[in-house]
Amino acid sequence: MNSSSATLLAPPRPDRLTELALTLTALVGEYALLIMPFILVAMMQTAQISEAAAGRLVTLELIFMAIGSALVSASLRPGRSVRPILAAASLAIVAANVLCALAHSPGPFAVGRALTGLGEGAVMATASAAVCATANPHRLFSMIGTAVAVAASVALFAAPVLTQHAGPASLFGMLAVVPLLLLPCLSRIPIPQDAVATVSGMRVQARLASAALLVGFFLLWCGASGLWVYAERIGADQSLSPTEVGMWLGVGQLAGIPGPIVAAWVGPRLGLRLSLAAGCLGMAVAAAFFIFGDRGWTYGLGGCLASFWIMFVVPCFRSQMAAVDASGRAVALSAGFYTVGFGAAPLVVSAIHTEGDRFASTALFCIACFLLSAGLASAVSRRSAS
Repeated sequence: MNSSSATLLAPPRPDRLTELALTLTALVGEYALLIMPFILVAMMQTAQISEAAAGRLVTLELIFMAIGSALVSASLRPGRSVRPILAAASLAIVAANVLCALAHSPGPFAVGRALTGLGEGAVMATASAAVCATANPHRLFSMIGTAVAVAASVALFAAPVLTQHAGPASLFGMLAVVPLLLLPCLSRIPIPQDAVATVSGMRVQARLASAALLVGFFLLWCGASGLWVYAERIGADQSLSPTEVGMWLGVGQLAGIPGPIVAAWVGPRLGLRLSLAAGCLGMAVAAAFFIFGDRGWTYGLGGCLASFWIMFVVPCFRSQMAAVDASGRAVALSAGFYTVGFGAAPLVVSAIHTEGDRFASTALFCIACFLLSAGLASAVSRRSAS
């Protein structure tokens, strides 16, 4: 078992209020992504723009999320509080979504979505960095993963009900209100510390390990996005009705909820190296069932496996980043690699997919991403243990 895993076996007593504050902070950073399909439709209906134009606004938001996380990662210093960053980013999200709620043309929406992405990326990055300063990062990353999975299930139900009864602009009103819940919690956000060894050679090793983990994280989300973005078309290609596709994807969302819970229990016992390998290989198996099964039940099984394993492996990735670089810089930057990977995959799939190939090229691309991610993550785990 590696050294980072051994540390997890007997963690100090956690601070529950701090954990709750960081969980809420992480949700503020991610909750817009959970309802992104409904945001896209709301922009189309409110500003009377095309689906392609709305899609470009979503891409703009993702780009600025990556920029926000990169800026935060570069600004982190040992002992420097991240609370002012969180406060400014939360207020930026509020102002941006108020602008979108009042807007009726593409220009204000472009400004609003860019500013929202910048704020969300900053919140996600600071939350992740602050987790590294807690008693047990792996446990907290797993707790946050569970909260995100539950929030996703609730949000996917609540968003269409809200827009149906209060109009599409009300969705941006909700997006503006939620960050205000974070402001009373700022005093509980811990200050990131620098626990990296002072020997220059160890710093170089930490940087190389962090870079490999970030690339592995990027590849993981490339593969996951390739499956998720094209999930409806993959199901239709297997002669599934829209109702069947929706049913299986909804079941898959529920299957993801136990993933972080299992990761919290397995990580300290199995070790992060094996946990990361198992999670990435599990995603590869899920992709094979999802696309090559050509049956309703195999499509559903693939969706359930993909939801479970992605929610299992993400806390393990971030825990390993925290073990390699306890300052939180790598984990903060992972938010950008996540959004870039999520946005890059559809571009690749649209380029390699051809009519009649039954999404086989997509499956091979996703599986290759997962296998490469497993190799990088496992190699870093061995080096960090030495």
